[in-house]
Amino acid sequence: MSTEADLHMMQLSDSMFPTGLFAASGGIETMFLKKKITTSRELREFLGAVITRQLGPCECVMLANVHRCQGRDEIAELDSMCHSMRANKEVREASCRSGGQLARCVAGFVTSDTLDWYCSMIVSKKASGEYPVSFGVCCSAMGIKTERALAMFLYGYLASSVGAALRLGMIDHMEGQEVIHALKPLISETVSESLKKPASEAWQFVPQAEIYQMVHEGTDAKMFIT
Repeated sequence: MSTEADLHMMQLSDSMFPTGLFAASGGIETMFLKKKITTSRELREFLGAVITRQLGPCECVMLANVHRCQGRDEIAELDSMCHSMRANKEVREASCRSGGQLARCVAGFVTSDTLDWYCSMIVSKKASGEYPVSFGVCCSAMGIKTERALAMFLYGYLASSVGAALRLGMIDHMEGQEVIHALKPLISETVSESLKKPASEAWQFVPQAEIYQMVHEGTDAKMFIT
């Protein structure tokens, strides 16, 4: 990989990049308040389940297919498919908000006909702007290889989730880094498993996360948007 592509990868994975992931907890806030997750071990187990049973087999598969597809119709179809697989309204809206922001931001400094087209599709509401799809389009436009894109995507989820747990007071900074380090092998394994799968094999099943995300949606006072 070139130095330029490496720098692109660092830029996209930087917490300063304005996608809004810092505002999402993915149900962790509700689970913590209801004392379903209170320790770093329980957090690690929960994040591992989400990676293994949702992000890997569904979102990473979608991302990889978007990254390697040649036609715009296929990108639009994958965007629609990804959107239809989200059961929770709050999570759906957050994903589209982050995806749209990501695409608009990258289009501001990267020249890509496909990215410009995707942005116009989002604006005209012909595409949802799902975050995994937008991530795949942007990484392709920036010359970041599929495998690296998947690793970045999963690490971004992991880092933002650990950050949410830190702000909730569930864990401290040292425990947060231990959780991230412990899940690195799982990220590598998930990337390998998701890399070549067709979109038709995408699936997800994490009922615990989905239930608490739904509970979070109906909560009045909350720190995070999911």
